[in-house]
Amino acid sequence: MAMSTVRNLALTFTLSSLLLPVTVYGQDGQRAHVHGAAQLQVAIEDSSAELILRTPAANLVGFEHAPRGSGQEKVRKDALQWLEINALIQTPANDCAVSAASIHQIGGVGHDHGHDHDHGNGDGPKESGHSDVEVTQRLSCDSALSGTLSVPLMERFPGIESLSVDWITATGQGHSELKAGETALTLSR
Repeated sequence: MAMSTVRNLALTFTLSSLLLPVTVYGQDGQRAHVHGAAQLQVAIEDSSAELILRTPAANLVGFEHAPRGSGQEKVRKDALQWLEINALIQTPANDCAVSAASIHQIGGVGHDHGHDHDHGNGDGPKESGHSDVEVTQRLSCDSALSGTLSVPLMERFPGIESLSVDWITATGQGHSELKAGETALTLSR
């Protein structure tokens, strides 16, 4: 199947997930900001996948404000680099590669990786308290994405204590909850 079918599956998944009572919303109608919790949406077609990860920035870097000092800046850069080049899910053969990725910081202060950087003119983002990160990835794998997959995310980012995973394939869809220390995602109907 063509990659456009994967995109159609991703769109279908995203739209169908809006109808499911899986997402928790705050009083202002926005997605709830819960430290320790993250959401991953996965649309799979054969050996390709589209993924969307949403998480509070604190889960990835330990803070939600603009980096204060070179130590925090290094933590932020290391996290962004890992998210750009490492597949958020993997086959047992460990043969998935990221073919495209984008990272956006929503709210708070920080950098919207690839977009709207503050260039020191004073017109950059303002502190707003909570900051969320959205990562999108397109994966290409040498083997099919089926059966049990590994999710290395919580090993790399121990601030993520629970990961809610919604997935869709050509043969079905499902939901899994991974807790700290769990890395296996089983795709079954």
